[in-house]
Amino acid sequence: MRIVTLAEVETDLQNLMDQVGADGFPKAKALYFEKVAVTKEDGTPLSADEVDIVLVPKNEEADEEEKMEEDEEEKAVEPAPKSITIASSRKKALAGITRASRQSGYRIPRPSGRLKAFKDDNDGEAVEKAFRFGHFIRAACGSQKSMGFCLDNGIISKAHTEGTDSAGGFLVPDEFETELIKLREQFGVARRACRVRPMISDVQKIPRQTGGLTAYFPGEATAITESTKTLAQVTLTAKKLGVLTTISNELNEDAFLNLADDVARDIAYAFAQKEDFCLFMADGTDDATDGNIDGLASAMAADGSDEGTFETAEVAGTDVRGAISLELVLEMMGSLPHYADTPNTKWYMHKSAYHQYFRDLALDSGGGTTATEILNGRVIPQLFGYDVEFVQNMPAAGTTADTTRIAYFGDLSLACSMGDRRQTTITTSDSAMDVFQQDEIAIRGTERFDIQCHDVGDSSNAGAVVSLQVKNES
Repeated sequence: MRIVTLAEVETDLQNLMDQVGADGFPKAKALYFEKVAVTKEDGTPLSADEVDIVLVPKNEEADEEEKMEEDEEEKAVEPAPKSITIASSRKKALAGITRASRQSGYRIPRPSGRLKAFKDDNDGEAVEKAFRFGHFIRAACGSQKSMGFCLDNGIISKAHTEGTDSAGGFLVPDEFETELIKLREQFGVARRACRVRPMISDVQKIPRQTGGLTAYFPGEATAITESTKTLAQVTLTAKKLGVLTTISNELNEDAFLNLADDVARDIAYAFAQKEDFCLFMADGTDDATDGNIDGLASAMAADGSDEGTFETAEVAGTDVRGAISLELVLEMMGSLPHYADTPNTKWYMHKSAYHQYFRDLALDSGGGTTATEILNGRVIPQLFGYDVEFVQNMPAAGTTADTTRIAYFGDLSLACSMGDRRQTTITTSDSAMDVFQQDEIAIRGTERFDIQCHDVGDSSNAGAVVSLQVKNES
């Protein structure tokens, strides 16, 4: 039996992959390990299961992309035509991956299909981000090779490799957390609309002004009447939000880049959806469902925001469209305080509510997106000059609750604060639930945040956001 090192194994397996292809490789790999004994550089023996090597199938396009890279270095590339073919686009992507491999010093495999979470103007940069994040995920799964890669490339520090259980997992490095935040902002509304406040402790109090100074006309030789500015406090208390999923070990081995892409996308999407639910729908009564967070609807009802709540006449069943009149909508918009009418002021509603309840009203009155705006490339739906933000966690058309807030109008950055206590942490396990029996890996992502809706009005004054409420017949 031949004794080989890890470096020799990688060379041998890559040659096997090139000779037999991806389909025949598993059988050839099994036969190979029957004939060799693998050791580390220091002579420590390794089993086949401990060998962790990422291989790239041989591709006929490899020679072509190498030639493209050489051509780019030898002469300037002429500007590409506006109408680019799929084939030339593919070549550009492959050239970008090759360039990224050379710059990083590592062989970066090609993704299966286009990446969805990691995007960049340069395809090679996007793939390299996914490559680095994939190694981070595999390091969290216990891969020694990926752990070494992350340590060598500054993705994690030595502290990450010690006491992982007590630390609660691997804190996602800033370079990847930035990507996850972008995805959360893309998928959700809350993180874009609220004022995000970094929290330096589990509980943080934020002062807000509730009353200003008053100017007086003093009489001759008379002291000016004193006035005081009144303040109140908003308390943010961090709540932990988690998402749990499983992946097969086969996927972990065979789809390295796509694993990283899917994990990043799915975790960010799940967090964004729950953050939106907490902002618009949570009533603070269920710790498991909403973390005891009071969303907009609950906060406006609790504060008695009569001046900022506009209600339709009683509606039978789902017949809401006729009850929303132009006069009611304009009265609602007119009630928004001047200080809250900012460039950030928008409408917020479910997409189906917009199309079934408001679209005809907007088009009939000329208050929707105009044909000129559409022709000029502006296709964002509007109501009377303000953008409409679709929130899929708000009540859809046809909701029949006794009182349902179907639309909000205002600047949510003035009305609501979002506390961000801790960025995403990723933990893995090969023994939780039934993953050991099913040869899977469990991946858990967590974050800590809070949402407080503090300036939503009261019985005398409208706040920075006003709402339209449907009153159904009892």
